[in-house]
Amino acid sequence: MGIYEELGVKKFINAAGTYTAIGATKMKEEAIKNMLEASKSYIDIADLLKSINTRIAEMTHNEGAFVCNSCSTAIYLTAAAFVADKYKKPFKYIADEDVRKCEFIGIWNQHIPYDHAIEQLGVKMNFIGYTNPQGELSKTDLQMAINENTVGIYFAPRTPKGYIGKNCLNLENVIDVSKKMNIPVLVDAAAQLPPKSNLWEFTKMGADIVTFSGGKDLAGPQASGLALGKKKYINIIEETGFPNYSAGRIMKIGREEMVALYTAVKIYMESDENERLLWCEKEVEKLKNLLSKSKIYSVERCWPNQAGQSLPRSFVRVQDNEMAERIRDMLMEFNPGVFCFTEHKNGIYINPMCMENGDTEYIAEKLMEIENSKLI
Repeated sequence: MGIYEELGVKKFINAAGTYTAIGATKMKEEAIKNMLEASKSYIDIADLLKSINTRIAEMTHNEGAFVCNSCSTAIYLTAAAFVADKYKKPFKYIADEDVRKCEFIGIWNQHIPYDHAIEQLGVKMNFIGYTNPQGELSKTDLQMAINENTVGIYFAPRTPKGYIGKNCLNLENVIDVSKKMNIPVLVDAAAQLPPKSNLWEFTKMGADIVTFSGGKDLAGPQASGLALGKKKYINIIEETGFPNYSAGRIMKIGREEMVALYTAVKIYMESDENERLLWCEKEVEKLKNLLSKSKIYSVERCWPNQAGQSLPRSFVRVQDNEMAERIRDMLMEFNPGVFCFTEHKNGIYINPMCMENGDTEYIAEKLMEIENSKLI
């Protein structure tokens, strides 16, 4: 009996993507092996962290790197670094009232729960623009929002280059303003892999710090994160974060997670992106063929996927939203179940990025079983 069977927790096929609530992704076997090895010896945590940070910075073509226990922690520590840089002293010596004076500028249509990591530090979020995804926003709007309390700009890209759309405030516009106004930029790229070039592309564009989840496409421990960018700010993050006694001391990361994330990044950098892309394309095409004789399903290729990642996925169209939700629920009733989303549309999305060989055939079989059952 496996641990999930012992605990009575159902396992399923992930046809949705790297969502944290379902475990994000599966760790690489070598990362698991090295994680186990790391757990068997005592070492100096600070020395290990320094070595890993140096190696990851080199691998990802960045000035500096910092491994921590989540992307949210990386955001939190970056905010602390920007505050410390404003006051020109270590964060632990800055009074709470001075921290609370500081502000980050964010864009309303990028507002997500994870930017609360900045507010948790005590720094205010000053949102500009509009709540609709295509709201127009200019460089002047951003420039006019900057004041004497602004310590940073938060940007959450949804495409490989951070672009949003015509007349929107894109990352290149934000960076242009930030350089003129001498305000650093934090890019929250938690799920913006692939492509692997995003590990250095955003910093190459001029972002000061870019943060990633270690447990999404990197396939490291789910409870891990990564900050990459300017050495100036990474140095402050290092003195503020674990294992030092400062604002980040409570955000502990074990030697096991450090070693496993290092291993995962190393594997990711050596991986063949094109081979994976072709595999995903084949799975999308395979699902089309397997459902070609269906009377209720039609399959379409979608690009990019829901997080703007540069991989294809399938949209299995049905008659209406209500039918789509019923099919989604029925897929989860199988053993193993199939986890996917409708995204409130008349169909279900099947994302192959976290799937394995044989999963597409299984999903197609279960979809046809649902169709033939006449329960929808």
